[in-house]
Amino acid sequence: MGAAVTPRGQSARRAFTLIEVTLGLAILVLIFGVIFQLVQMSVLGADAAGQNSRRSREITGLFALVRQLCLDLSVRSQMSLVPRASGRGYDLVLSSAPMAILPERQGGANSLRFSLQKDPTGGGQSLVLQEIFVQTNALGLSAEGETNSFVLMRDIVSLEWLAGTPLDRESEPTQWTDAIKPAYLKLVLARKEGDRIWTNTGIFWIPTGYGPSGQPPVDPLTRGPLTVTNTNSVP
Repeated sequence: MGAAVTPRGQSARRAFTLIEVTLGLAILVLIFGVIFQLVQMSVLGADAAGQNSRRSREITGLFALVRQLCLDLSVRSQMSLVPRASGRGYDLVLSSAPMAILPERQGGANSLRFSLQKDPTGGGQSLVLQEIFVQTNALGLSAEGETNSFVLMRDIVSLEWLAGTPLDRESEPTQWTDAIKPAYLKLVLARKEGDRIWTNTGIFWIPTGYGPSGQPPVDPLTRGPLTVTNTNSVP
């Protein structure tokens, strides 16, 4: 018997072999793998850029807040660096200072405290701003105080406040106990980002503190040297 003859004008058909199908699937898997990696890298890059932008805004916002508070301090306000309960570093306390977040209130004394506290949701530390308002009556007696806390920043490794005057700027004393406010306040903040630790430093000048030559500020009412008494306690 002779071999089958294919009709003229009709192309021959044959099935794909198992090796060809497997090779085609392998190529498709490689292509989809490369596309997935590219998309994943793009998403991770966008997420990292978003986190960096958020952290940058937090640092900028914190520095702007502290700078504005230092500029708005009156000659009657007080500044203290209070030792932390942990014994590591100091918390900044501003008495008779403008409220930072809450609206101004009359009939009492207010203070601000920047404290470093352990984050209850994780193992890191958070920077917390406490606005404390204590009502007073006609006799000057203090009633029960009201405290509002705001978390300003998380994932903090360390936070250090430094204060000084033009006369002792090189020594940069950490605890401020003078009756007159310092000429500047310095903040050194270290935050953890992944496996890296970033440090930001800000210096904030205080117009009602010591002058460039070390002279104390002048009370605008009496035109004499300021004679307020500083305190390390929160009203």
